[in-house]
Amino acid sequence: MYEMKNTKIVTFDRLVDNIRKLEKSWLVIIRYFEELSGMGEMQKWGFGAAPFRPDTLNKNRTALKYLLSYIDNPLIKKNIDICTEISIVKGLFNRIIRQDQWDWFTVYMYFDYPNNQESVTIVKLLTALRFAIKNGRLEEAKKITLHIHKTNFISYSNNFLEFNINSDDTDEYIYILSRKEEKDLLKIGMTTRNVLKRCQEINSATGVVFPYSPRKVFRVKDSKEAERIVHEVLGEYRIRADREFFRCDYSMACELIEGCLQEGELIYYKY
Repeated sequence: MYEMKNTKIVTFDRLVDNIRKLEKSWLVIIRYFEELSGMGEMQKWGFGAAPFRPDTLNKNRTALKYLLSYIDNPLIKKNIDICTEISIVKGLFNRIIRQDQWDWFTVYMYFDYPNNQESVTIVKLLTALRFAIKNGRLEEAKKITLHIHKTNFISYSNNFLEFNINSDDTDEYIYILSRKEEKDLLKIGMTTRNVLKRCQEINSATGVVFPYSPRKVFRVKDSKEAERIVHEVLGEYRIRADREFFRCDYSMACELIEGCLQEGELIYYKY
């Protein structure tokens, strides 16, 4: 009997010890996300909308600066490994194309929403440029930089370098949000401000347990009118008349939205 009691005490003590260890682990995780967000409290953000860590943002901006300098004069020798910088920048555009990283939408927004087809072209050109430089084909590299100049790469890069997350956006948007757990339950609305800020407001609302992720934005000329038309076109998929939620396939929703915005001459192609 004595041994049994001792066993129970030891087992209970171990349980308490494990609970304390688990509690410490959660505190470490919470502190990590607080540091990551740069805020004094835990922030809610969905897949794709993770904020940049300060060192990551600095690394990305440094790579863009060096690459812009090289593109401006490709025959000047640099005291840096330009191939590494090209790889970093290429990785940023690949994030937009693949949409498979926790910060892909953040990258997308910093570049000011580059066209997907042009992003693919830029990745191909950067791949060719890196190969030419690595193999000492400087004349070929120079020709590739001329092709890069014909894209909007320089504009996108300058957008990234100048972007301030706290500044107000001057454009208007229709956005599509969803949860990773319910990909076909779409929240579709409008904003005249920073899309991530709007998303963060929604995620901070009472009752939101799993955060929404931004999945698509359409730059428009008149966001209120655009929203009215979009909601009308998607009316049969709307869950409730007083809410901006629609249950439908994401790809189909994108196609219908872009089609009606083009027909109404409301979509605004900035680049």
